Amino acid sequence: MALSLQDDAIISTVSLPAAQPGRLDAVRGAIPDSGNVSGLEVRLSQLHIKDNHTPRVPPFPGYANLYLLVVVIDDQMQEPRTLTLNSFPRVDDNEDLPVDRTVYYWKQEQPDQKPPCQVHVLVSVLKSKKDLRDTGQVLAAAQSNDTYKSLLQQVTAAIVKAPTQTVGLILQLGNVIGSALTDVEDKTLFTQVVSFTDINGDFDTLGKTPHQQENRYVASTLSIIVRDAEREQVLANLTPTGQPA
Repeated sequence: MALSLQDDAIISTVSLPAAQPGRLDAVRGAIPDSGNVSGLEVRLSQLHIKDNHTPRVPPFPGYANLYLLVVVIDDQMQEPRTLTLNSFPRVDDNEDLPVDRTVYYWKQEQPDQKPPCQVHVLVSVLKSKKDLRDTGQVLAAAQSNDTYKSLLQQVTAAIVKAPTQTVGLILQLGNVIGSALTDVEDKTLFTQVVSFTDINGDFDTLGKTPHQQENRYVASTLSIIVRDAEREQVLANLTPTGQPA
């Protein structure tokens, strides 16, 4: 059976809480919208392995060898902003993977530079049946694959012209990379695709906002950090009653 990231994948377009709603409502129209974002960061803050899907049968301790695949694509580049495949040996149940890191970063360098409108993040945890492979070689093999190249072109086109098709194509892209691995389970322990978009208001919330998802095996926390110097200055000048100073 071929590896499929689509099976039981968690798909979500994030709905984030409004930033300081009472204070913003009081001056609605006075605070610039997300078109003025000056910085974006997405962090993979936590990956907790609840169940590694490996039974403990003495004398075997029930550890698992795992791969972590991360793909991040936005609407400004023709290539993934992030494409990483990491390996983790001997992972136990109820163990956190050491992953707290930035998976996407954008900073405004020029005053007229437009922020991204869409950021799509794929995170997948795969269990290896045998010893872990050289992940650099696996990625190189996947990227030289004609199917990978074709899907990447389709993804970048879909983000601009048909955003609703983007998630499915990103999952197919992940399948190609995962299929370059040998001796992995047919089903991933965990796969999610999170779409952050300006239309959904995901860049309207200043500061750091966590987004949590989980299934039977894995719990994840993705955090989006939004900076906007102009909006931050307006908020700083508000009085405790929510009115401009």
